[in-house]
Amino acid sequence: MPPASSALSVQLLPRDAGVRADQPFAIDFPPLMAGSAVCIGLAIDWRSQDALRDYALARTLPDEHARAARFTRPEDSLRNLLGRALLRTVAAHYGGMNPRQLIRISTWGKPELEGCTVGCNISHAGSQLWVAVAAHPQVGIDIESADAAQEYRDIAAGFHPDELAALRRAPDARLATMRCWCRKEAVSKATGLGLSLPLRDYAVDPGPAAAGWLRQPPPKTARGDWTTVDLPVGAGCIGALAVVGSIGRVEVLRLRLTDAR
Repeated sequence: MPPASSALSVQLLPRDAGVRADQPFAIDFPPLMAGSAVCIGLAIDWRSQDALRDYALARTLPDEHARAARFTRPEDSLRNLLGRALLRTVAAHYGGMNPRQLIRISTWGKPELEGCTVGCNISHAGSQLWVAVAAHPQVGIDIESADAAQEYRDIAAGFHPDELAALRRAPDARLATMRCWCRKEAVSKATGLGLSLPLRDYAVDPGPAAAGWLRQPPPKTARGDWTTVDLPVGAGCIGALAVVGSIGRVEVLRLRLTDAR
């Protein structure tokens, strides 16, 4: 079966920048142009979690504080707060959203950014926190650990038959499974349906090709509608971007803390 997403080259433009823990998102934002996307990620250094938490608390709302407080692990709570602060920051910068407005959650678990004129999506795994922005409204990003859990075969149980066949042929089934899961998550998030979209209803290529890996598009979308590409997100993690629309250029900004202590 031919690829569903465009196999045309997607130009990735990665760069690194140092930031302070008390102002992690005080940055020069990459330009968002027609036919492009911007992906911004922060590598969290847990030694700076107090400063990061103070920053996030000042830029989020009480309902978000309450939600973050329900996490058992401090790391999960901080990731949630920082993620919401980052989402608000980029939605305001690129999409003109009021950064202090209430963000409602859709039936499928996706934040609804009222007044934002661009598509935004967020993901995190381990110490990596990422957001994707595109002029197209339907955009999905997913970050996963490259180290598959012992029960990785259970992860693949609901995959599309074509994906299962490809995984059986893969020289490294664990890595291929996590790559497949990451790519599928990005696609499902772009549709706005998340995990309510049955995993068997669409298919990706779990192989090493880094772009054009959507093989069977989700229902009610066409093959040529999609741009799909892997992201260089950092050591130990894998990342995927899916956009319903034509994207030829992706600016990737990787932020690291310079004052961790």
